[in-house]
Amino acid sequence: MVREEFDNMGEDMVIDGAGTEQKPSSEFPDGFNANYLKIYYGKLFPYADMHKWMSYGNDGKHPGCDQSYFGRREFSFTLDNDIYLRFQSFNNVAELENAIKEKCPFKIDIGPVYSVDQIYQIMIDVRFCCSGADVCSECWPLMTVAIKVIDTALRDDFGFNHILWVYSGRRGVHCWVCDGKARRLNNEQTGITLLHVHKGNENSLKKVTFAGRSLHPFLGRSYAEVLKDFFEEKYILSQNLFSDEERYEKILEMIPDESTTSELRGKWLDNKRSRDDINVVRWGQLKHMLQSGKQKVQGIHRSVEEIVSLFTYPRLDLEAVFVFPLIRSTVKRLILLCPNSFQGEE
Repeated sequence: MVREEFDNMGEDMVIDGAGTEQKPSSEFPDGFNANYLKIYYGKLFPYADMHKWMSYGNDGKHPGCDQSYFGRREFSFTLDNDIYLRFQSFNNVAELENAIKEKCPFKIDIGPVYSVDQIYQIMIDVRFCCSGADVCSECWPLMTVAIKVIDTALRDDFGFNHILWVYSGRRGVHCWVCDGKARRLNNEQTGITLLHVHKGNENSLKKVTFAGRSLHPFLGRSYAEVLKDFFEEKYILSQNLFSDEERYEKILEMIPDESTTSELRGKWLDNKRSRDDINVVRWGQLKHMLQSGKQKVQGIHRSVEEIVSLFTYPRLDLEAVFVFPLIRSTVKRLILLCPNSFQGEE
């Protein structure tokens, strides 16, 4: 039946109770429906394309390919009620398809290819606006800053071109570097430690330390072109960094001069009213004291850059990148965490 005939037929149809306008009911209910997910996995999911992509040519169709390659890749499934299944592996596309249809995961994560059995990772969430898996409109700019910093480094400093950024599904982003030369690097050759500035754990007073008279060119560029303006114009306001005593005390602990911290604390506890936002005022006071040149304490001249970088420089999950000497991932994955507070583990 052609479209014109179908349309004309609709005009000739008569429904009992003509004259009463009837609205068709919605065919799809509001919200998520697991039944539709089963249909998607049963009829539409691109199993063959996924297998081809994740095999990187090791599909058994040409001499020299590694037929065990796909079977050494980790998948994880998130099921109904947040049941999380890690370390899922499949020898071929049929096994992958059968498992997905059987378990009907609400979310599928694609992991690395292993040369040993297991890998673990620890993620630190350090926001003030949200906690856990919650993400709000104030979180997204932090991810954007992280992407700008790392993407520039990967392209300009490492020379990679095929880069894909993907939301992790929780509180960070994943970066897939798919260049052939990236997939052939071993752990020592990745150089990812050059991008890592956060040290210590939640109990460390100072997690970022910049030694020397000048910053590394990469860090200096990131600070001047991305981090500084974002911190001063958006971050301190959205996160109310200096309006809460517990928060600004953590910042004062980073300054290696007790006389400076005592003077700043006295000004802030005085709590004088100002036309300007209290976060802007207090950050201006801190910057003025640290950059005035009057303080002679060693290392104090880098405190401003260290504070800004603590809250805005992307935190890399090194466990997911290179720390296991025998593990070779086909894509070097970075998990960039929303950087802002000081504690909390998942």
